Amino acid sequence: MTSSKRVKFKSTPLKDDFIRDLRSRVDQYFKSNNISQYGNMEMYFKTALSIVVWLGFFLLIMSGTLSNLGLFLAYIGWGFVIIFIAFNIMHDATHDAYSENQKVNQFWSYSMDFIGGNQYLFRRMHGAHHGYVNIHGIDVTLETHGQFRFSPDEPWLPKHKWQHFYTFGLYGLAMLHWVTIKDFKWFFVENNIGNQKNIKHPLKEYVILFIGKTFYYGTGFILPMIFLPQSALFIFMCWVLMHILPGLTFALMFQVTHVYEGTTYPLPDDKGNIENNYALHVLETTADFCRHSKLGTWLMGGINIHVIHHLFPKVCHVHYAALTDILKETCDDHQIVYQENKRFLTALRKHYDMLKILSEPNAVVPRAGKATMARTA
Repeated sequence: MTSSKRVKFKSTPLKDDFIRDLRSRVDQYFKSNNISQYGNMEMYFKTALSIVVWLGFFLLIMSGTLSNLGLFLAYIGWGFVIIFIAFNIMHDATHDAYSENQKVNQFWSYSMDFIGGNQYLFRRMHGAHHGYVNIHGIDVTLETHGQFRFSPDEPWLPKHKWQHFYTFGLYGLAMLHWVTIKDFKWFFVENNIGNQKNIKHPLKEYVILFIGKTFYYGTGFILPMIFLPQSALFIFMCWVLMHILPGLTFALMFQVTHVYEGTTYPLPDDKGNIENNYALHVLETTADFCRHSKLGTWLMGGINIHVIHHLFPKVCHVHYAALTDILKETCDDHQIVYQENKRFLTALRKHYDMLKILSEPNAVVPRAGKATMARTA
């Protein structure tokens, strides 16, 4: 359940030195290279490719020429295209990083509705995560209604003893849960999203929610049920199963960047203050992985290069690799630890280790990192 407490960061001049220096270096990078912080031709190519491939899979499915196995495999491929759109187009657009033109960002942010989510709700929820990473009751990505224990401040339940085993299986349901349950829950049941309290959603957003869901369900299984020779049950099962592997991929890509052995879980004081500035907070709660993998970074839309994304969310992901080199250099100069895992399996193991730590009712985890503790002046 989200907290009723409003939380804010309480910094000091010494802590702010780092982010001022980093911003200056990043600004100089864009100026010296005479490039925009927004999308470029690579981004536009990805967008065009996404549309063409999504449409190709849809037409292939609707062609009526596929065997049962062929139809099943086409649905699985379609699911991965949907995740590609989420990582590479929707994520940037909802951060207003796709284009300098806000109307363009708004247009492409509706790709979230196109792939079964809701851009309005994603902006609010993802914003709550971005602003308050790993802060219990505020970071909505930690909220699982007791299904998992991603934070030591989440009440322990007996089933959590086994969460480092069952979590990965349930991750496969993440995407299906999102497109069928999650949006409706946050629209109709929850009143608080992170630090935003007693929210009243505009009427038009309810209309857009139902239009988006109708389109997604219509293209996904209703039209195929009407026009394809396969049984309605088989088509529906193909649609359900197309979310499993992409859903697992989607969940893991995000989870290993914040819930891992080595992260911190800061707690606000009685006045709602976090004794830190946001930049150091991000560096102590976020880790990159496989940042030197050009293909992996391209496919994941830079989700694996996550630290710089949190520090500069309005910068398009096509710039993350170059900016992270600057980030690491700045961290070294200020003697601040930049966390990264060279291999995904290392990141996955650390995620497993934290799940195992949090499976214990009296789990002890760091509340602050070295950078925070060394800059208390």
